[in-house]
Amino acid sequence: MLEDIKLHNFKSHSASHLKFDGSRLNALVGPNSAGKTSVLQATYFLSRLGNSQFDEVFAYESSPDFFAAVGQNNLSVIGSGFWGRGQNRKNWEVSYTFQYNDKINKWEPEASWKMGNNGNQHRGWFETLENAPHPIPTALKHSVHLKLVATNLAQAAYSSKTTPRVEFDGSGLAPTLDYLRDEVPDNFELLQEQLKRIVPGVKKVGLRRATVTVNRSRLIEVDGRSISYEESQKVTGQEVVLDMNTGQRIPAHCVSEGTILALGLLTVLLHPKQPNLLLLDDVEQGLHPKAQRALISVFKEIIEENSTLQIIFSTHSPYIVDELKPSQIHVLNNRESGFTHTKRLDEHPDIEWAKQTLTTGEFWDAEGEDWVLDGEIDG
Repeated sequence: MLEDIKLHNFKSHSASHLKFDGSRLNALVGPNSAGKTSVLQATYFLSRLGNSQFDEVFAYESSPDFFAAVGQNNLSVIGSGFWGRGQNRKNWEVSYTFQYNDKINKWEPEASWKMGNNGNQHRGWFETLENAPHPIPTALKHSVHLKLVATNLAQAAYSSKTTPRVEFDGSGLAPTLDYLRDEVPDNFELLQEQLKRIVPGVKKVGLRRATVTVNRSRLIEVDGRSISYEESQKVTGQEVVLDMNTGQRIPAHCVSEGTILALGLLTVLLHPKQPNLLLLDDVEQGLHPKAQRALISVFKEIIEENSTLQIIFSTHSPYIVDELKPSQIHVLNNRESGFTHTKRLDEHPDIEWAKQTLTTGEFWDAEGEDWVLDGEIDG
């Protein structure tokens, strides 16, 4: 489990430290552009180094200028946590760092790990944390970062993978559900039951065959040279359909955004290859307040049944915050200069009074985020 994460010069985070409370369910709240998504992104980069090299994780960010704080020539992200319980507990710390080398005009990455007093550092674009001792790779590598898009979830899709999965943006839902229905029917039934709790209008989740256009890379030889090109083919895939209280076999693109987004989240959580760490952007999208509360209740139940699962998400909803304790809420804010500051809601000076008088959501809604900046100095 991840216990804390430190961001130094990562986008707006000049020196942010988030300490998680052990509940394995934590929310990031704050105004737009306060740095919530940056926390999720930085954490996901760290987790991916558990089974990938720098050049793969940062394939589209080989020059970290875009996520290094403005004017800074170094950045780092440090995560610490533990694996196992009781006498089997093992504490670990991992990090990645980028330092700008003026001599060669390039950023140089470094990965490091520590277990107890023993640690190691490796520099270079081909380095990874995969070779760190157990349990570091195991604790890190099964992580998922999602920013689901309803239109992608609703699209008919095809997968040639033995075990399909929902992608970052929501693509691939239909073949993943088809896999669950055929290979893990108990999970598929549980998924339907939990979706009905969140969206009572749903009666049944189904699938039907659909024609899908896929692009395949091909090679041809021209004058002794190999030239690649893409070829479009029509194949038979699947499309999600739902029986609702308003009708049967309704295509996914015709149901509400909140319904299809909830279905996508549950599909990820009930996949047999469930992540250890699930990072979610804007978890309440399209959901009625009652559905938002039901979603968090479902999250709690799934976490209770899966001792290695941890969920960190961003939200703007007081209804979702209402379902959590103040220690589970991380409040982010920034000044006009753009530096992010963060504190847990249970660090508010009036928290003891608030617990006797207000719900968590009411307290956050009343106090907002300005208190996070009190007494802070930018830099």
